[in-house]
Amino acid sequence: MSRNKNNTLQVKKSKNNVSHQHEEITQVQARQYSGPIPHPEILRGFDEIVPGAAERILTMAEENGKHQREIEKLHLTSAYNTIRRGQIFGLLIGILAFATCIIALYFGSEITAMTIGGFTITGLVTVFVTNKFRKTNNSNNSIN
Repeated sequence: MSRNKNNTLQVKKSKNNVSHQHEEITQVQARQYSGPIPHPEILRGFDEIVPGAAERILTMAEENGKHQREIEKLHLTSAYNTIRRGQIFGLLIGILAFATCIIALYFGSEITAMTIGGFTITGLVTVFVTNKFRKTNNSNNSIN
């Protein structure tokens, strides 16, 4: 994103020494424009210097905006795929832990079943709860 600033300082001084009067007039004018493309006056100036420059600048800004949107879309897709993959792996771990608990119970090892089931369930719940808690805290901190 480009920022264009046009600051003009005009100082007009007039001294009138008749009867010891001192008068000073100062005029300050500042203009600021911010956006992805230059101000229309600046574009007009570019076009006067190089015919077709304004059109090229506008095309460049449009292409840059399109590229930025594509990058953001790829980032969102990647984040979605990562979250989805984590949910699938979490489900698989939970199912495998549950199956292991059932097998351990079948063979008469209740302590093993409770340990595997308890740690797995506690671990999965902790990961999902703390991950949501961190996201909530990060979004609250960015607002402040």
